Amino acid sequence: MKKIVVGVVAILGIAALGVPFGSGLVMERMVRETLGNLNTMYTESGQDISAEIVRYDRGYSSSEIEWKIKFGRMKAIYGVDEVVFVERAEHGMSGIVSNTSLEKNSWYTDFVSGRLGGKDPLHITTKFRFNGEVEATVALDAFVFQAEQDSFAVRPGKVMLASDQTFKRFVTDASWEGMDVAGKFGVGGASLKSDLTKISPYIWEGKVSMAAQKVEATEGIKHFDLTNLMIDYLLKYDKDRNKLSASAEYGVDSLNVGAQKIDKVFARTGINEVDGKGYEEFMKLYTATMAALLGDIVAAKDDPAKMNQVIERRMAVIGIQIVAAGEKLLTQGLELRISDLHVQVPEGEIKGDVLLGLKKDMTFAQFIPVVNQPALALEIFTLKSAVSLPEKLVGDAEILFAPVYPGMRGGLFVKDGVNIHHKAEIRDGKLYLNDQEVVLQ
Repeated sequence: MKKIVVGVVAILGIAALGVPFGSGLVMERMVRETLGNLNTMYTESGQDISAEIVRYDRGYSSSEIEWKIKFGRMKAIYGVDEVVFVERAEHGMSGIVSNTSLEKNSWYTDFVSGRLGGKDPLHITTKFRFNGEVEATVALDAFVFQAEQDSFAVRPGKVMLASDQTFKRFVTDASWEGMDVAGKFGVGGASLKSDLTKISPYIWEGKVSMAAQKVEATEGIKHFDLTNLMIDYLLKYDKDRNKLSASAEYGVDSLNVGAQKIDKVFARTGINEVDGKGYEEFMKLYTATMAALLGDIVAAKDDPAKMNQVIERRMAVIGIQIVAAGEKLLTQGLELRISDLHVQVPEGEIKGDVLLGLKKDMTFAQFIPVVNQPALALEIFTLKSAVSLPEKLVGDAEILFAPVYPGMRGGLFVKDGVNIHHKAEIRDGKLYLNDQEVVLQ
């Protein structure tokens, strides 16, 4: 019996000794597959960004990996060609934990040594779990630095990003105490939360929420002050019908711009029934044209005159291409909506709801006859709108209350005590404005 117990203990001991080595093997496979999936995602979305392993030193209980992301044409935006990461990983029983350094990037190390006294405020930790999940946490310490005449005070922040190994789902949870540029700009209490699932390289489904407790800016005697900003996005995809919808909610407790002040701002916006195939074709073309423009900008970056010529030439072509691709989105049922608009101003409250949709598939050319035959709009659009605002805001603008089209019986707005109101609707093939029919020719 003792021999059996000793044998089992010996086997378990040998197995335990082999766990770190096995974990290292699993991690290497995961890292290589993860970067491969990352490159696939970039390629499928039409970007020339790429990731590659420069060096992989796998040991018994730890590994050191050097890898980099090359930005391709996007360097015109980011200002650097690539970012090099050094991962120092420890092989554990349930997964691998690595600490990431940017020590191989001179642009970063020069900033830390020259502006921050050599104290690196960035701490990146990544967990690789054996079920394929990857979770990265980026923590930022507070730091202060001087740039020309301005002093920047950056407060602590933290970002957690989790994904499956195939990058089908991303979960983000970020918070930041903010920053101040002495006497010019400040932001405090910012946060970001998201949970997104990839349907295709250009179609995602899920939620994104952003918030900021305070945003301030001063330029000369002008002052901008925003309190409790809130933005929520919701993306939906109907697989059976291949239709997309996106909605957003915006909220602000108060906004001061100079002497102007508004309170309790809230609004919902949305776009519904977007054709999935048309949207993907539009995004593919947009991505390709923007990539080509960035490539030209990079090539001409040292010649301002040439760059202006490149931009003018490219923008003319891009405009035509984008219009052609945009027609694929003009399908029956497409709907734009602004709802539950509420704004409190010193003169009173502004409220509004607007819905505009398409009754049939259209091209841009098919809208042209509407200019001379407005009645055609009744066959093309769905419309329902209602707006109310204080009369003091418009003053003596009598044009709002007088007919501006021969078929109108009144103006766009009607007076109602201290407020003015607007209501319009296309119903039963007719346009009604403030409950009176408008006769269109």
